[in-house]
Amino acid sequence: MKRFMSITLSTVLLAGALAACSPGGEKSSTSTKDGKDSKISISWFDGTWETPVPEPGNEAVKKVNEKFNVDFQPQYIPFDLYTDKLTVKMASGDIPDVVGTEAADANFVKWSNQGAFLPLNDYVDKYETFKDIPQSVWDVVSVDGKKYGIPLYFPSKGGKKPVIRQDWLDKLGLEMPTNFEELTEVAIAFATKDPDGNGKNDTVGLGLAKGLVYDPSFGVYWGNSWYHENKDGQLIPGQISDGSKEKVTYLNEMFKAGAIDKDWAIKPYNDVFKEFNAGKVGIWYEQPGNDKGSQPQSLDLATLRKSVPDAKIAGIPPFTAPDNSQGFAGGSGYYRIWMLSAELKNDPKKVEKILEMMNYMAKYVPAEEQTADNEYFDWIMGGSGKGYNIVDGAPQLTEEFSQVAPIALFNQKQGGWDMDDQSMQDYVKQSKAPEAKEFNTLMGEMLSNTDFYISPVGRIHSDAYNEKNAALTEFATNELTKMVVGQRPISEWDKYVDEYLAKGGKDVIADVNKLIKENKIKGEWVKAK
Repeated sequence: MKRFMSITLSTVLLAGALAACSPGGEKSSTSTKDGKDSKISISWFDGTWETPVPEPGNEAVKKVNEKFNVDFQPQYIPFDLYTDKLTVKMASGDIPDVVGTEAADANFVKWSNQGAFLPLNDYVDKYETFKDIPQSVWDVVSVDGKKYGIPLYFPSKGGKKPVIRQDWLDKLGLEMPTNFEELTEVAIAFATKDPDGNGKNDTVGLGLAKGLVYDPSFGVYWGNSWYHENKDGQLIPGQISDGSKEKVTYLNEMFKAGAIDKDWAIKPYNDVFKEFNAGKVGIWYEQPGNDKGSQPQSLDLATLRKSVPDAKIAGIPPFTAPDNSQGFAGGSGYYRIWMLSAELKNDPKKVEKILEMMNYMAKYVPAEEQTADNEYFDWIMGGSGKGYNIVDGAPQLTEEFSQVAPIALFNQKQGGWDMDDQSMQDYVKQSKAPEAKEFNTLMGEMLSNTDFYISPVGRIHSDAYNEKNAALTEFATNELTKMVVGQRPISEWDKYVDEYLAKGGKDVIADVNKLIKENKIKGEWVKAK
Protein backbone atom coordinates (compact mmCIF):
# COMPACT_ATOMS: atom_id res chain seq x y z
CA MET A 1 0.00 0.00 0.00
CA LYS A 2 1.50 3.29 -0.96
CA ARG A 3 1.71 6.26 1.35
CA PHE A 4 -1.87 7.22 2.02
CA MET A 5 -3.11 9.89 -0.27
CA SER A 6 -0.06 12.08 -0.02
CA ILE A 7 2.16 13.46 2.66
CA THR A 8 -0.22 15.73 4.42
CA LEU A 9 0.89 17.80 7.21
CA SER A 10 -2.23 17.84 9.16
CA THR A 11 -1.18 14.35 8.90
CA VAL A 12 1.69 15.31 10.75
CA LEU A 13 0.88 13.97 13.98
CA LEU A 14 2.16 10.83 13.33
CA ALA A 15 2.57 7.94 15.21
CA GLY A 16 3.98 4.77 14.90
CA ALA A 17 5.91 2.40 16.75
CA LEU A 18 6.64 -1.11 16.58
CA ALA A 19 7.88 -3.80 18.61
CA ALA A 20 8.97 -7.38 18.57
CA CYS A 21 11.64 -9.60 19.91
CA SER A 22 15.15 -8.66 20.82
CA PRO A 23 17.93 -10.90 19.60
CA GLY A 24 19.80 -12.98 22.07
CA GLY A 25 16.96 -14.20 24.26
CA GLU A 26 15.43 -12.68 27.37
CA LYS A 27 17.68 -10.05 28.80
CA SER A 28 17.16 -6.89 30.71
CA SER A 29 17.45 -3.66 28.77
CA THR A 30 18.84 -1.84 31.74
CA SER A 31 21.81 -2.31 33.96
CA THR A 32 23.37 -0.16 36.61
CA LYS A 33 26.78 1.33 36.59
CA ASP A 34 27.88 3.75 39.29
CA GLY A 35 24.30 3.70 40.53
CA LYS A 36 22.83 4.96 37.26
CA ASP A 37 20.63 3.20 34.74
CA SER A 38 22.21 2.68 31.34
CA LYS A 39 20.36 3.65 28.20
CA ILE A 40 17.68 1.27 27.05
CA SER A 41 18.59 -0.29 23.73
CA ILE A 42 15.61 -0.63 21.34
CA SER A 43 15.82 -2.50 18.04
CA TRP A 44 13.16 -1.50 15.50
CA PHE A 45 12.28 -3.14 12.16
CA ASP A 46 9.79 -1.57 9.77
CA GLY A 47 8.91 -0.67 6.22
CA THR A 48 8.87 2.90 4.96
CA TRP A 49 7.75 5.05 2.05
CA GLU A 50 10.14 7.83 3.05
CA THR A 51 12.61 8.97 0.42
CA PRO A 52 15.46 8.75 1.04
CA VAL A 53 15.10 5.80 3.41
CA PRO A 54 15.98 6.93 6.97
CA GLU A 55 19.49 5.83 7.88
CA PRO A 56 20.17 4.09 11.22
CA GLY A 57 22.39 6.79 12.75
CA ASN A 58 20.94 9.91 11.17
CA GLU A 59 20.19 13.18 12.93
CA ALA A 60 16.59 12.16 13.66
CA VAL A 61 17.81 9.03 15.47
CA LYS A 62 20.19 11.13 17.55
CA LYS A 63 17.32 13.41 18.55
CA VAL A 64 15.23 10.42 19.63
CA ASN A 65 18.13 9.03 21.65
CA GLU A 66 18.59 12.32 23.44
CA LYS A 67 14.89 12.93 24.04
CA PHE A 68 14.08 9.50 25.45
CA ASN A 69 17.49 8.48 26.83
CA VAL A 70 17.60 5.37 24.65
CA ASP A 71 19.90 3.67 22.21
CA PHE A 72 17.49 3.58 19.26
CA GLN A 73 18.52 1.05 16.59
CA PRO A 74 16.05 1.24 13.70
CA GLN A 75 16.19 -0.60 10.39
CA TYR A 76 13.88 0.59 7.63
CA ILE A 77 13.14 -1.27 4.40
CA PRO A 78 11.35 0.24 1.37
CA PHE A 79 7.81 -1.09 1.50
CA ASP A 80 7.99 -2.66 -1.95
CA LEU A 81 10.64 -5.01 -0.52
CA TYR A 82 9.45 -5.20 3.06
CA THR A 83 7.03 -8.14 3.09
CA ASP A 84 9.67 -10.63 1.99
CA LYS A 85 12.27 -9.16 4.35
CA LEU A 86 9.85 -9.34 7.27
CA THR A 87 9.03 -12.99 6.59
CA VAL A 88 12.73 -13.86 6.57
CA LYS A 89 13.35 -11.84 9.73
CA MET A 90 10.56 -13.57 11.64
CA ALA A 91 11.67 -17.00 10.47
CA SER A 92 15.25 -16.38 11.54
CA GLY A 93 14.50 -16.08 15.23
CA ASP A 94 16.56 -12.89 15.28
CA ILE A 95 13.49 -10.79 15.96
CA PRO A 96 13.82 -7.10 16.93
CA ASP A 97 12.11 -5.46 19.88
CA VAL A 98 9.65 -3.78 17.54
CA VAL A 99 8.21 -5.03 14.25
CA GLY A 100 5.83 -3.21 11.95
CA THR A 101 3.30 -4.52 9.46
CA GLU A 102 0.66 -2.88 7.28
CA ALA A 103 -2.28 -5.10 8.18
CA ALA A 104 -3.55 -7.75 10.55
CA ASP A 105 -3.11 -10.39 7.88
CA ALA A 106 -2.67 -14.15 8.09
CA ASN A 107 0.98 -13.76 9.12
CA PHE A 108 0.06 -11.42 11.96
CA VAL A 109 -2.41 -13.98 13.28
CA LYS A 110 0.00 -16.88 12.80
CA TRP A 111 2.88 -15.13 14.57
CA SER A 112 0.58 -13.99 17.38
CA ASN A 113 -0.68 -17.55 17.89
CA GLN A 114 2.90 -18.82 17.85
CA GLY A 115 3.73 -16.52 20.75
CA ALA A 116 6.01 -14.12 18.88
CA PHE A 117 4.36 -10.96 20.20
CA LEU A 118 3.70 -9.53 23.64
CA PRO A 119 0.06 -9.05 24.76
CA LEU A 120 -0.38 -5.38 25.62
CA ASN A 121 -3.72 -5.37 27.44
CA ASP A 122 -2.10 -4.41 30.75
CA TYR A 123 -0.27 -1.46 29.23
CA VAL A 124 -2.32 0.45 26.67
CA ASP A 125 -4.79 2.12 29.04
CA LYS A 126 -1.92 4.03 30.61
CA TYR A 127 -1.31 6.13 27.48
CA GLU A 128 -3.53 9.03 26.51
CA THR A 129 -3.36 8.85 22.71
CA PHE A 130 -4.36 5.18 22.64
CA LYS A 131 -7.68 6.07 24.30
CA ASP A 132 -8.95 7.59 21.03
CA ILE A 133 -8.73 4.23 19.26
CA PRO A 134 -12.21 2.66 18.88
CA GLN A 135 -12.87 -0.85 20.13
CA SER A 136 -13.51 -1.94 16.55
CA VAL A 137 -9.87 -1.17 15.75
CA TRP A 138 -8.53 -2.82 18.89
CA ASP A 139 -10.44 -5.93 17.82
CA VAL A 140 -8.46 -5.97 14.58
CA VAL A 141 -5.13 -6.23 16.40
CA SER A 142 -6.40 -8.71 18.98
CA VAL A 143 -6.32 -12.50 18.89
CA ASP A 144 -8.39 -14.38 21.46
CA GLY A 145 -8.91 -11.12 23.32
CA LYS A 146 -5.21 -10.30 23.58
CA LYS A 147 -4.00 -7.02 22.06
CA TYR A 148 -0.88 -7.92 20.13
CA GLY A 149 -0.24 -4.60 18.45
CA ILE A 150 -0.55 -0.84 18.50
CA PRO A 151 -2.56 0.29 15.48
CA LEU A 152 -1.75 3.49 13.68
CA TYR A 153 -5.29 4.85 13.85
CA PHE A 154 -6.72 6.10 10.55
CA PRO A 155 -10.14 7.77 10.37
CA SER A 156 -12.67 5.35 8.91
CA LYS A 157 -14.09 8.07 6.66
CA GLY A 158 -10.94 7.98 4.55
CA GLY A 159 -11.02 6.59 1.04
CA LYS A 160 -12.36 7.59 -2.34
CA LYS A 161 -15.94 8.87 -2.55
CA PRO A 162 -18.04 9.68 -5.65
CA VAL A 163 -17.68 13.13 -7.22
CA ILE A 164 -19.82 14.60 -10.02
CA ARG A 165 -19.55 17.48 -12.49
CA GLN A 166 -22.10 19.87 -10.99
CA ASP A 167 -21.79 22.23 -13.97
CA TRP A 168 -22.87 19.39 -16.29
CA LEU A 169 -25.91 18.75 -14.12
CA ASP A 170 -26.78 22.44 -14.25
CA LYS A 171 -26.30 22.72 -18.01
CA LEU A 172 -28.52 19.71 -18.72
CA GLY A 173 -31.15 20.68 -16.15
CA LEU A 174 -30.59 17.58 -14.03
CA GLU A 175 -30.72 17.11 -10.27
CA MET A 176 -28.16 15.36 -8.07
CA PRO A 177 -28.90 11.60 -8.38
CA THR A 178 -30.33 10.01 -5.25
CA ASN A 179 -30.74 6.41 -6.48
CA PHE A 180 -29.46 4.11 -9.21
CA GLU A 181 -32.34 4.88 -11.55
CA GLU A 182 -31.53 8.60 -11.40
CA LEU A 183 -27.80 7.87 -11.62
CA THR A 184 -28.37 5.89 -14.81
CA GLU A 185 -30.39 8.75 -16.31
CA VAL A 186 -27.67 11.26 -15.43
CA ALA A 187 -24.80 9.08 -16.67
CA ILE A 188 -26.52 8.47 -20.02
CA ALA A 189 -27.25 12.18 -20.42
CA PHE A 190 -23.62 13.04 -19.63
CA ALA A 191 -22.49 10.66 -22.38
CA THR A 192 -25.05 11.55 -25.06
CA LYS A 193 -26.15 15.17 -24.66
CA ASP A 194 -22.82 16.96 -25.21
CA PRO A 195 -22.44 18.45 -21.70
CA ASP A 196 -19.07 20.01 -22.59
CA GLY A 197 -20.62 21.80 -25.57
CA ASN A 198 -17.96 20.90 -28.13
CA GLY A 199 -20.39 19.29 -30.55
CA LYS A 200 -18.71 15.90 -30.26
CA ASN A 201 -19.78 12.60 -28.75
CA ASP A 202 -16.64 12.34 -26.59
CA THR A 203 -17.75 12.34 -22.96
CA VAL A 204 -18.20 9.50 -20.45
CA GLY A 205 -21.01 9.51 -17.90
CA LEU A 206 -19.68 7.22 -15.17
CA GLY A 207 -15.98 6.54 -14.82
CA LEU A 208 -15.08 2.89 -14.29
CA ALA A 209 -11.78 1.02 -14.49
CA LYS A 210 -10.63 -2.59 -14.63
CA GLY A 211 -11.35 -4.57 -11.51
CA LEU A 212 -14.55 -2.53 -11.04
CA VAL A 213 -12.45 0.27 -9.55
CA TYR A 214 -13.64 2.24 -7.80
CA ASP A 215 -16.60 0.16 -6.63
CA PRO A 216 -19.56 2.22 -7.91
CA SER A 217 -21.80 1.31 -4.99
CA PHE A 218 -22.97 4.78 -3.83
CA GLY A 219 -23.76 3.31 -0.43
CA VAL A 220 -22.90 0.33 1.72
CA TYR A 221 -26.05 -1.55 0.68
CA TRP A 222 -24.69 -1.99 -2.86
CA GLY A 223 -21.04 -2.41 -1.92
CA ASN A 224 -18.72 -5.26 -1.06
CA SER A 225 -18.93 -5.05 2.73
CA TRP A 226 -20.45 -7.86 4.76
CA TYR A 227 -23.74 -6.05 5.26
CA HIS A 228 -26.48 -8.36 3.90
CA GLU A 229 -27.78 -11.58 5.42
CA ASN A 230 -28.79 -14.78 3.62
CA LYS A 231 -31.95 -16.77 4.30
CA ASP A 232 -30.21 -18.48 7.23
CA GLY A 233 -29.43 -15.18 8.92
CA GLN A 234 -25.71 -15.33 8.10
CA LEU A 235 -23.82 -12.23 7.00
CA ILE A 236 -22.58 -12.60 3.42
CA PRO A 237 -20.02 -10.75 1.27
CA GLY A 238 -21.46 -7.93 -0.79
CA GLN A 239 -20.38 -9.49 -4.10
CA ILE A 240 -23.20 -12.04 -3.85
CA SER A 241 -25.87 -9.79 -2.28
CA ASP A 242 -29.11 -8.48 -3.75
CA GLY A 243 -27.62 -5.00 -3.57
CA SER A 244 -24.75 -6.02 -5.81
CA LYS A 245 -27.15 -7.62 -8.27
CA GLU A 246 -29.09 -4.34 -8.47
CA LYS A 247 -25.86 -2.37 -8.98
CA VAL A 248 -24.63 -4.65 -11.75
CA THR A 249 -28.01 -4.52 -13.47
CA TYR A 250 -27.86 -0.72 -13.69
CA LEU A 251 -24.19 -0.74 -14.71
CA ASN A 252 -25.07 -3.08 -17.57
CA GLU A 253 -27.83 -0.68 -18.63
CA MET A 254 -25.37 2.24 -18.57
CA PHE A 255 -22.79 0.26 -20.52
CA LYS A 256 -25.27 -0.69 -23.23
CA ALA A 257 -26.33 2.96 -23.53
CA GLY A 258 -22.73 4.16 -23.92
CA ALA A 259 -22.59 5.92 -20.54
CA ILE A 260 -19.49 3.91 -19.49
CA ASP A 261 -16.31 3.75 -21.55
CA LYS A 262 -16.46 0.70 -23.83
CA ASP A 263 -12.88 -0.22 -22.86
CA TRP A 264 -13.29 0.23 -19.10
CA ALA A 265 -12.62 -3.44 -18.31
CA ILE A 266 -8.98 -3.09 -19.42
CA LYS A 267 -8.45 0.56 -18.48
CA PRO A 268 -6.08 1.38 -15.58
CA TYR A 269 -7.76 3.61 -13.02
CA ASN A 270 -5.02 6.24 -13.36
CA ASP A 271 -6.18 6.82 -16.93
CA VAL A 272 -9.65 7.73 -15.68
CA PHE A 273 -8.17 10.39 -13.40
CA LYS A 274 -6.47 11.92 -16.44
CA GLU A 275 -9.69 11.83 -18.43
CA PHE A 276 -11.67 13.44 -15.62
CA ASN A 277 -9.07 16.19 -15.29
CA ALA A 278 -9.28 16.69 -19.06
CA GLY A 279 -13.02 17.33 -18.77
CA LYS A 280 -14.21 14.10 -20.37
CA VAL A 281 -15.70 12.15 -17.42
CA GLY A 282 -18.77 13.20 -15.47
CA ILE A 283 -18.60 10.98 -12.35
CA TRP A 284 -15.45 9.71 -10.67
CA TYR A 285 -13.91 9.42 -7.18
CA GLU A 286 -11.62 11.32 -4.81
CA GLN A 287 -11.04 12.02 -1.13
CA PRO A 288 -10.08 15.08 0.92
CA GLY A 289 -6.40 15.80 1.54
CA ASN A 290 -3.94 18.64 2.00
CA ASP A 291 -2.47 18.62 -1.48
CA LYS A 292 -5.72 18.57 -3.44
CA GLY A 293 -5.33 21.24 -6.08
CA SER A 294 -1.70 20.38 -6.71
CA GLN A 295 -1.91 16.71 -7.71
CA PRO A 296 -2.68 16.45 -11.43
CA GLN A 297 -2.19 12.67 -11.25
CA SER A 298 -5.31 12.51 -9.04
CA LEU A 299 -8.72 14.09 -9.44
CA ASP A 300 -7.66 17.71 -9.45
CA LEU A 301 -9.97 20.70 -9.74
CA ALA A 302 -7.11 23.06 -10.61
CA THR A 303 -6.03 20.87 -13.54
CA LEU A 304 -9.64 20.49 -14.70
CA ARG A 305 -10.11 24.26 -14.74
CA LYS A 306 -7.15 24.76 -17.03
CA SER A 307 -9.29 23.35 -19.81
CA VAL A 308 -12.72 24.10 -18.29
CA PRO A 309 -12.47 27.39 -16.34
CA ASP A 310 -16.09 27.27 -15.15
CA ALA A 311 -16.04 23.62 -14.04
CA LYS A 312 -17.77 22.84 -10.76
CA ILE A 313 -17.80 19.56 -8.89
CA ALA A 314 -19.78 18.18 -5.96
CA GLY A 315 -19.74 15.08 -3.81
CA ILE A 316 -22.57 12.58 -4.35
CA PRO A 317 -24.20 11.73 -1.00
CA PRO A 318 -24.92 8.03 -0.38
CA PHE A 319 -28.21 6.74 -1.73
CA THR A 320 -31.01 5.64 0.59
CA ALA A 321 -31.24 1.85 0.46
CA PRO A 322 -34.41 -0.30 0.40
CA ASP A 323 -33.86 -1.01 4.11
CA ASN A 324 -33.73 2.78 4.74
CA SER A 325 -30.04 2.75 5.61
CA GLN A 326 -28.00 5.56 4.13
CA GLY A 327 -24.24 5.68 4.38
CA PHE A 328 -20.88 4.61 3.01
CA ALA A 329 -18.76 1.66 4.05
CA GLY A 330 -16.21 2.72 6.60
CA GLY A 331 -12.56 1.93 6.26
CA SER A 332 -10.66 -0.40 8.55
CA GLY A 333 -9.92 2.44 10.97
CA TYR A 334 -6.20 1.85 10.95
CA TYR A 335 -3.17 1.91 8.71
CA ARG A 336 -0.28 -0.19 10.00
CA ILE A 337 0.38 -2.04 13.23
CA TRP A 338 3.37 -2.22 15.55
CA MET A 339 4.07 -5.30 17.63
CA LEU A 340 6.35 -5.79 20.62
CA SER A 341 8.44 -8.91 21.03
CA ALA A 342 7.21 -11.56 23.40
CA GLU A 343 10.74 -11.69 24.78
CA LEU A 344 10.04 -8.38 26.50
CA LYS A 345 7.63 -10.05 28.92
CA ASN A 346 10.25 -9.86 31.69
CA ASP A 347 11.30 -6.32 30.81
CA PRO A 348 8.35 -4.03 31.59
CA LYS A 349 10.68 -1.04 31.75
CA LYS A 350 11.57 -1.42 28.08
CA VAL A 351 7.94 -2.04 27.14
CA GLU A 352 6.90 1.15 28.89
CA LYS A 353 9.69 3.11 27.22
CA ILE A 354 8.62 1.90 23.77
CA LEU A 355 4.98 2.76 24.43
CA GLU A 356 6.02 6.12 25.87
CA MET A 357 7.76 6.89 22.58
CA MET A 358 4.74 5.79 20.55
CA ASN A 359 2.40 7.81 22.71
CA TYR A 360 4.57 10.92 22.44
CA MET A 361 4.92 10.72 18.67
CA ALA A 362 1.17 10.21 18.22
CA LYS A 363 0.01 13.50 19.71
CA TYR A 364 -2.50 15.41 17.63
CA VAL A 365 -1.44 18.82 16.35
CA PRO A 366 -4.30 20.94 14.96
CA ALA A 367 -3.55 22.85 11.77
CA GLU A 368 -3.41 26.21 13.49
CA GLU A 369 -0.74 24.89 15.87
CA GLN A 370 1.53 23.47 13.17
CA THR A 371 3.99 26.34 13.43
CA ALA A 372 7.64 26.88 14.25
CA ASP A 373 6.56 28.40 17.55
CA ASN A 374 5.11 25.09 18.67
CA GLU A 375 8.04 23.43 20.39
CA TYR A 376 6.62 19.91 20.10
CA PHE A 377 5.70 20.28 16.44
CA ASP A 378 9.02 21.87 15.54
CA TRP A 379 10.93 19.06 17.22
CA ILE A 380 9.11 16.12 15.64
CA MET A 381 9.42 17.82 12.22
CA GLY A 382 13.18 18.25 12.42
CA GLY A 383 13.22 22.00 12.92
CA SER A 384 12.00 24.94 10.87
CA GLY A 385 14.26 25.58 7.89
CA LYS A 386 15.69 22.09 8.11
CA GLY A 387 12.99 19.42 8.14
CA TYR A 388 10.24 21.71 6.94
CA ASN A 389 9.38 25.27 5.98
CA ILE A 390 6.17 27.18 6.55
CA VAL A 391 4.86 28.11 3.12
CA ASP A 392 1.62 30.08 2.82
CA GLY A 393 0.81 29.22 6.41
CA ALA A 394 1.29 25.45 6.09
CA PRO A 395 4.27 23.11 6.67
CA GLN A 396 6.12 21.96 3.59
CA LEU A 397 8.68 19.16 3.84
CA THR A 398 12.27 19.62 2.77
CA GLU A 399 14.43 17.04 1.03
CA GLU A 400 16.18 16.48 4.38
CA PHE A 401 12.95 15.62 6.19
CA SER A 402 13.41 11.85 6.39
CA GLN A 403 16.90 12.25 7.83
CA VAL A 404 16.31 14.98 10.41
CA ALA A 405 12.67 14.65 11.54
CA PRO A 406 11.98 12.20 14.40
CA ILE A 407 8.43 11.73 13.15
CA ALA A 408 9.76 10.26 9.91
CA LEU A 409 11.13 7.36 11.96
CA PHE A 410 7.65 6.59 13.22
CA ASN A 411 6.02 7.16 9.84
CA GLN A 412 3.38 9.70 9.02
CA LYS A 413 -0.28 8.90 9.13
CA GLN A 414 -3.22 10.53 7.50
CA GLY A 415 -5.33 12.86 9.60
CA GLY A 416 -3.74 12.30 12.96
CA TRP A 417 -5.71 10.81 15.82
CA ASP A 418 -9.18 11.61 14.55
CA MET A 419 -11.05 14.11 16.69
CA ASP A 420 -14.60 14.71 15.50
CA ASP A 421 -13.57 15.04 11.84
CA GLN A 422 -10.83 17.49 12.86
CA SER A 423 -8.51 16.20 10.15
CA MET A 424 -10.95 17.22 7.40
CA GLN A 425 -11.23 20.69 8.90
CA ASP A 426 -7.45 20.88 8.93
CA TYR A 427 -7.33 20.03 5.23
CA VAL A 428 -9.36 23.14 4.53
CA LYS A 429 -7.17 25.33 6.73
CA GLN A 430 -3.94 24.07 5.22
CA SER A 431 -4.94 23.89 1.57
CA LYS A 432 -2.42 25.82 -0.48
CA ALA A 433 -4.43 26.18 -3.67
CA PRO A 434 -7.89 27.82 -3.62
CA GLU A 435 -9.19 24.84 -5.60
CA ALA A 436 -7.95 22.52 -2.85
CA LYS A 437 -9.72 24.58 -0.20
CA GLU A 438 -12.90 24.50 -2.27
CA PHE A 439 -12.71 20.75 -2.82
CA ASN A 440 -11.89 19.91 0.79
CA THR A 441 -14.70 22.13 2.03
CA LEU A 442 -17.40 20.50 -0.08
CA MET A 443 -16.18 16.95 0.57
CA GLY A 444 -15.65 17.58 4.27
CA GLU A 445 -19.16 18.93 4.69
CA MET A 446 -20.64 15.89 2.96
CA LEU A 447 -18.60 13.33 4.89
CA SER A 448 -19.16 15.03 8.24
CA ASN A 449 -22.88 14.59 7.72
CA THR A 450 -22.69 10.98 6.54
CA ASP A 451 -23.17 7.73 8.48
CA PHE A 452 -20.60 4.95 8.02
CA TYR A 453 -20.99 1.21 8.37
CA ILE A 454 -18.17 -0.72 10.06
CA SER A 455 -18.08 -4.32 8.89
CA PRO A 456 -17.46 -6.93 11.61
CA VAL A 457 -15.30 -9.07 9.33
CA GLY A 458 -12.18 -6.98 9.86
CA ARG A 459 -12.58 -7.48 13.59
CA ILE A 460 -12.21 -11.26 13.55
CA HIS A 461 -9.46 -13.50 12.20
CA SER A 462 -10.81 -16.29 10.02
CA ASP A 463 -8.38 -18.83 8.57
CA ALA A 464 -10.92 -19.72 5.89
CA TYR A 465 -11.31 -16.07 4.94
CA ASN A 466 -7.55 -15.47 4.85
CA GLU A 467 -6.96 -18.58 2.73
CA LYS A 468 -9.79 -18.20 0.23
CA ASN A 469 -10.95 -14.60 0.05
CA ALA A 470 -8.40 -13.39 -2.51
CA ALA A 471 -9.36 -16.10 -5.01
CA LEU A 472 -13.06 -15.58 -4.33
CA THR A 473 -12.74 -11.83 -4.86
CA GLU A 474 -10.93 -12.39 -8.14
CA PHE A 475 -13.62 -14.80 -9.29
CA ALA A 476 -16.42 -12.42 -8.32
CA THR A 477 -14.76 -9.45 -10.00
CA ASN A 478 -14.29 -11.39 -13.23
CA GLU A 479 -17.88 -12.65 -13.31
CA LEU A 480 -19.42 -9.30 -12.40
CA THR A 481 -17.31 -7.63 -15.08
CA LYS A 482 -18.71 -10.10 -17.61
CA MET A 483 -22.23 -9.20 -16.52
CA VAL A 484 -21.62 -5.46 -16.84
CA VAL A 485 -20.32 -5.80 -20.40
CA GLY A 486 -22.94 -8.38 -21.37
CA GLN A 487 -20.69 -11.41 -21.73
CA ARG A 488 -22.69 -13.21 -19.06
CA PRO A 489 -26.43 -12.62 -18.62
CA ILE A 490 -27.55 -11.23 -15.28
CA SER A 491 -30.27 -13.87 -15.40
CA GLU A 492 -27.50 -16.29 -14.31
CA TRP A 493 -27.10 -14.46 -10.99
CA ASP A 494 -28.23 -17.39 -8.87
CA LYS A 495 -25.90 -19.71 -10.79
CA TYR A 496 -23.02 -17.27 -10.21
CA VAL A 497 -23.79 -17.22 -6.47
CA ASP A 498 -23.81 -21.02 -6.37
CA GLU A 499 -20.43 -21.07 -8.13
CA TYR A 500 -19.05 -18.58 -5.60
CA LEU A 501 -20.26 -20.72 -2.70
CA ALA A 502 -18.86 -23.90 -4.25
CA LYS A 503 -15.42 -22.33 -4.71
CA GLY A 504 -15.07 -21.92 -0.95
CA GLY A 505 -17.50 -19.10 -0.28
CA LYS A 506 -19.76 -21.35 1.78
CA ASP A 507 -16.87 -22.33 4.06
CA VAL A 508 -15.78 -18.71 4.44
CA ILE A 509 -19.30 -17.56 5.30
CA ALA A 510 -19.69 -20.33 7.88
CA ASP A 511 -16.35 -19.61 9.56
CA VAL A 512 -16.79 -15.83 9.55
CA ASN A 513 -20.25 -16.05 11.10
CA LYS A 514 -19.10 -18.59 13.67
CA LEU A 515 -16.32 -16.25 14.82
CA ILE A 516 -18.57 -13.20 14.80
CA LYS A 517 -21.01 -15.02 17.06
CA GLU A 518 -18.28 -16.34 19.37
CA ASN A 519 -16.74 -12.87 19.73
CA LYS A 520 -20.15 -11.24 20.20
CA ILE A 521 -19.57 -8.54 17.61
CA LYS A 522 -21.66 -7.35 14.71
CA GLY A 523 -21.71 -4.77 11.99
CA GLU A 524 -22.33 -1.31 13.38
CA TRP A 525 -23.16 2.17 12.14
CA VAL A 526 -21.06 5.15 13.15
CA LYS A 527 -23.55 8.00 13.07
CA ALA A 528 -22.70 11.48 11.83
CA LYS A 529 -22.25 13.93 14.69
